[in-house]
Amino acid sequence: MWKSIAAFLAPYWLTIRVVGTFVLLITVFFTLLTYTPIVKRVDIAWMLAQLSAWLSWALLRVIGMIVGFPVEIDGTNLGSGEFVVDVSPACSGAVPSIIYLSAVLAFPTSWRSKLIGSAMGLGVIHGVNLLRVVGLFIVGLFFHEYFHETHVYIAQALVVAIAIATWLFWAGRYTDAPGH
Repeated sequence: MWKSIAAFLAPYWLTIRVVGTFVLLITVFFTLLTYTPIVKRVDIAWMLAQLSAWLSWALLRVIGMIVGFPVEIDGTNLGSGEFVVDVSPACSGAVPSIIYLSAVLAFPTSWRSKLIGSAMGLGVIHGVNLLRVVGLFIVGLFFHEYFHETHVYIAQALVVAIAIATWLFWAGRYTDAPGH
């Protein structure tokens, strides 16, 4: 019986290994990101939210000087006059980064390709996330009635779509996987 199961699964072994590794890595990364005993010691999402808020504030200050609006920062809160937005850990780019890294690290290719893909993807995801936070702040400041829809339906989908496009670009250009 075991031989027949093994014979049936043999042609699919690479796919099973990649999907299994992907699921295992996502589980490990989400545990690091959300498991309370770990988060109490090292809160990666909060640190990324702080970094995103600070970088967004720096970019918004320049834009604000040009356009004519002040921007203040208090922790992860960015504000201008009455408008305040919180760059929460959910807005830090951590989740798309985890999914992207899991896909890159599970893919059957060399460690050099995985390193290139990881660096490229994290740079793109966090760069786009920075632009997302800045763009949402400007939308909220000047077109407040569109903030919620822009945040929920457009901005989040944009980060996910760009993460997928970056992975597809990397997988097509930098990998040496079987069948490539």
